Amino acid sequence: MALTFKNGSKSAFAILNGTIFAFYPVDMSISGTDGLGMRLPGVNASTADAKKLQVAQEFEAMFIHQMLKSMRNTVPKDENTSTGRRIFTEMMDEQIANTASRTGSFGLAQIIYKELTGKDEMPMNTPPKASEKQVETWVNEASASTNMDKNLIKAVIHQESGGNSLARSDKGAKGLMQLMDPTAKEMGVINSYNGRENIMGGTKYLKLLLERFNGDESKALAAYNAGPTAVENYGTVPPFQETQNYVKNVLQYREQLSQETAL
Repeated sequence: MALTFKNGSKSAFAILNGTIFAFYPVDMSISGTDGLGMRLPGVNASTADAKKLQVAQEFEAMFIHQMLKSMRNTVPKDENTSTGRRIFTEMMDEQIANTASRTGSFGLAQIIYKELTGKDEMPMNTPPKASEKQVETWVNEASASTNMDKNLIKAVIHQESGGNSLARSDKGAKGLMQLMDPTAKEMGVINSYNGRENIMGGTKYLKLLLERFNGDESKALAAYNAGPTAVENYGTVPPFQETQNYVKNVLQYREQLSQETAL
């Protein structure tokens, strides 16, 4: 299979086995969303990068859809298959392709985006800011699935982001539990601005830290803030003012939440 992707000053197109597979005018106007109502954080909708991201994702979706179609064609067709079922299968393949292109699970969109922009990281698709009710639901889910104290999870969220699912620090930590990209990837988080994913990943990481430090909450929280290596080097909460304040504030807020729950 020969695949060629070309980018010009006015257009971008792909050639698959000698056939033009997709064509997009680069100067097209876009609404600032990814087609699912998801805005691109920190990216102006009029910028070339946002347009090239859309080019990359739409091409990957078309490519995956065509690949699925080709795979199905290798299976002998059942003459008794209804028209409705064929339409449903086609729609399902299209949805799978669109989802894969936006979550980056296939990887082709990222390759194309890098080719067009020279940048390794694609802008994340971001949902609207999560509501307090949504955060509460996700915290309860994470608590139940990991057997972690929900008030401890809430306290970390309060300290890390103030409950803002779209928060981003100067160092690049993202979302409700302020996950750095390497940590998010390790915890299986695809989009750190997705509140549910962020809480599930952050809670999983916090649980691993508690296990690493034999259930010592102060050390685990210090490691969440300053990194586990720093805690291991000092054998206790490191003498960093920020980290010491962090641990104190999280534990105090957790205690406050526990008292409120008991009333």
